[in-house]
Amino acid sequence: MVATTGNRIAYATVTADMGHIQPMDLEKGQISDGIFGKTFRLYIDGETDIQEGDRLRDVSNNLYTVVTGGVSRRNFGSFDYKIVVMEATKS
Repeated sequence: MVATTGNRIAYATVTADMGHIQPMDLEKGQISDGIFGKTFRLYIDGETDIQEGDRLRDVSNNLYTVVTGGVSRRNFGSFDYKIVVMEATKS
């Protein structure tokens, strides 16, 4: 988030990167406190800066929020990548 004029705050695009999104379940499940939604995994380059609470938008204009503890770094030989767990959110 970046400050604009006065007390207004706006979201800023920090990066654009390629990744692969997969649903964790085929159906909606309970996320928390009786709220139902879908949870997804994002596979992305290990150097991409993604943190808990970040909001992501895909090319279809769907919004996602990275869940707490949802970022893990992995490697496969010399290939580093991150697995990001996120929930679909409304705009």
